[in-house]
Amino acid sequence: MSFTDLHCHVLPGFDDGAKDEGQFLEMARIALAGGTSRMVATPHYDLETSTIELESVTKSLETHRELLRSNNMALELVPGAEVRVNAGLFVLAKDSDMLARLGIGRARKFVLVDLPFFDLPVPTADVLFRIQLSGLTPILAHPERNRYLVRHPAILKEMVERGIELQVNSGSLEGIYGKQARRSAVALITEGTARLIASDAHQPTGRGPDLSNAAAIIERQLGADAARIMLQVNPDLVIEGEGLQAAVNGAVKSPRPRFFRNLFSR
Repeated sequence: MSFTDLHCHVLPGFDDGAKDEGQFLEMARIALAGGTSRMVATPHYDLETSTIELESVTKSLETHRELLRSNNMALELVPGAEVRVNAGLFVLAKDSDMLARLGIGRARKFVLVDLPFFDLPVPTADVLFRIQLSGLTPILAHPERNRYLVRHPAILKEMVERGIELQVNSGSLEGIYGKQARRSAVALITEGTARLIASDAHQPTGRGPDLSNAAAIIERQLGADAARIMLQVNPDLVIEGEGLQAAVNGAVKSPRPRFFRNLFSR
């Protein structure tokens, strides 16, 4: 099985991921050794505080593609970003063309978003809905690490019913982020609520890019087909802008998004 890593901080110089080209190459080697052939580079992007220029990310992507080629490393780098949910994203989402620049892959029909780890910001529902109105599908990164969502799992099920995809971190399945995150991650994939697994790698080891351990965990619990769908098929479908497949029997089927401005009331 060849993996596609949908969420990885492998480009140096933009966030708290790879520190330099040496660490970039080390992360690439570890990813390849673990079975990954495609990585989506997703630097943190905060529309209220970020000073990152998207053109510089594009240039860096090309530079590091060439670095991989010169080192005979058959790893494909794909463009993307991890965008913080806040008022800045709500404003940007009114411009579908601008929002699409933060999208994933060739089609740019999906955008990876994240939340603070301790709370669910009040405008979250409106921001996600605005993204959907623009024609893109939000993918919520590592919801199993958000303490509020872990205590209120019904919110995540409602998100999925309304067309939002969930991405679980491989490290959560391995227990890197603690027992609570692991329990939540396992529940999300076994219930079929989350259909994507990614590394969210920030460094070579610890929060690293090796997806093989997570694949083995999924295979033991749900079978090889489920692992293949969550680690290869669905990430590739995101890159191509296509609808995702269910990874387990009885999972939530592809939903028809509806109006949800009052969603997540507390």
